[in-house]
Amino acid sequence: MKVCGRAYLQILFLLFPITVPAQWQKKPYSEWSEKEALNVLNNSPWGQTQTVADTSKMFDTRRTLASGESRVAEVPQTNFRIRFFSAKPIRQAISRLVEIKQKGEMNKQLEGQLKALAAADFPDYIVITVLTDFTESGTRMGTAATLLDKLTSAELKNTTYLSIGGQRLFLQEYQPPRKDGLGARFVFPRMVDGKPFISLDSGEVLFHSQLTGANVELNMRFKVKDMVFDGKLEF
Repeated sequence: MKVCGRAYLQILFLLFPITVPAQWQKKPYSEWSEKEALNVLNNSPWGQTQTVADTSKMFDTRRTLASGESRVAEVPQTNFRIRFFSAKPIRQAISRLVEIKQKGEMNKQLEGQLKALAAADFPDYIVITVLTDFTESGTRMGTAATLLDKLTSAELKNTTYLSIGGQRLFLQEYQPPRKDGLGARFVFPRMVDGKPFISLDSGEVLFHSQLTGANVELNMRFKVKDMVFDGKLEF
């Protein structure tokens, strides 16, 4: 059977998909631009954004058109930045952003702290951080964001877990946001029955948390095969 050149190329692309590495993957983190560092934090194998809209305020009944019809108002939204803080690329991106904001005026102490943060190992724990930003305070979504300050490990331990193929790893400890701007910390054990909970053949890992009191459910999936960085699985 004859296959024309274009069709043959299409078949090859289906069988062997070409993946082009992101620009930030081609250079050391100390050379990342601000845009590249933010991309690692919010749209990468280790950091994703879940946007939740508060549709309860979709129609603003206080303002009406001349026809008497309700005017559609802007829908308040909250961005939940869900990140594998225990993965080096996330901490490298954080370190790089601080460095960029210092504009070359960083002292030796801070420089050392940032390098230590970027290089640290997490042999015992998986740490997921959740950071929020929202378009309108006082909404249900704004309440969900501020609720992170008040939640406790006891309230979250039965509704927060990592899941792989139906196997659930429940929360070990919850730490509310601090003044460091990193967000709330969800801590899980790294090892289960003497083996890492996440491995290269895990497929996908789901982070799930029900934020009690705000009726908000966080669900974010990460593809494990994409979480390899500098030849090592980072999580």
